[in-house]
Amino acid sequence: MAGKDMSQRIEAMPESEDSREVQFSQRKFPLASVLVPVLFLFLHQIMLNAMAYLRIFLYARKSGLAGDELMRVFSRPDLFYEYLLASDAQNYASIWAMLLLIPLYLLYLFRRRRRDPLVLRLQRQAVTTYLESAVLIIGTLGLTQLWMSFLLLFEEADNFVGRALRDYLIQAEQLTSAAGNLRLQIAALVVLVPIAEELLFRGILQGELSLRFSRTTRVLVSSVIFAVFHLDLIQGSYVFLAGIILALAYELTGSLLVPIFMHILFNFIGGGILQRLLNLDEQASSSLLILMFIFIPLALAVLLIWLRRDRAGREKASYTFNNDPSGKK
Repeated sequence: MAGKDMSQRIEAMPESEDSREVQFSQRKFPLASVLVPVLFLFLHQIMLNAMAYLRIFLYARKSGLAGDELMRVFSRPDLFYEYLLASDAQNYASIWAMLLLIPLYLLYLFRRRRRDPLVLRLQRQAVTTYLESAVLIIGTLGLTQLWMSFLLLFEEADNFVGRALRDYLIQAEQLTSAAGNLRLQIAALVVLVPIAEELLFRGILQGELSLRFSRTTRVLVSSVIFAVFHLDLIQGSYVFLAGIILALAYELTGSLLVPIFMHILFNFIGGGILQRLLNLDEQASSSLLILMFIFIPLALAVLLIWLRRDRAGREKASYTFNNDPSGKK
């Protein structure tokens, strides 16, 4: 009877860090929790590359190229880069790939949730939580802008950092060029990419890690992989910071919708889309940058509030469990 009562108490425990630790000790870590995220990471990158090649191929064909001329586009780096830019391949590839991957990620997460509810958390949040998350991510943008301002000091340097920075600036121009199609950029950079990446990194990867590892471990691991996945040293350096904030937002709010919203806002402002929509001049853009800096201490305050709120919630859950053997409030 004692063993049965204890098992009932474990099952009845509120969702908290303490309850997860008990659950960890009661189960083995499934190998699929490692293999599945790795598989999806490879699939995500393969789909992006495949769609980019498809877009370039279709654009080159539409331009009248065929036979050997068409093959030269893919065999000569200079021609390939020219058609990559001219065809807006990165934005098209992002849209096509994400439209295929998002339903797949959702299908996996909701099916997986039936067996392990902690893999996908969608706790309802108040409007104030989303307002707080907006402050947090804008402050994070301010920190990334400070970091990029520091890196720009090396733009003309003839070293590894200088070359990496110049390559990054060229690649960033491909996605957010003022000459590019704004609607495409919004669909790709602001809507589909944030949704897909949050489903993959916070949903699938961080969700699977939650079955066995502590909060600190899953936040750090998912953020490191998120940064490395972008395959660029400069971008990865600030994406790591954003990844930590997004991962913490998921852990502290218990809702995947919160980091999705934050990621959308991060790309909307950080990707230059807001500036293009409002047609901001240099002075207005500088004012926006100052505003991001002002939000840094506000973001820190929000993070501290969330941490204190989370701690209070876990203490309350632990107290309720310890003082009610049935696990009922």
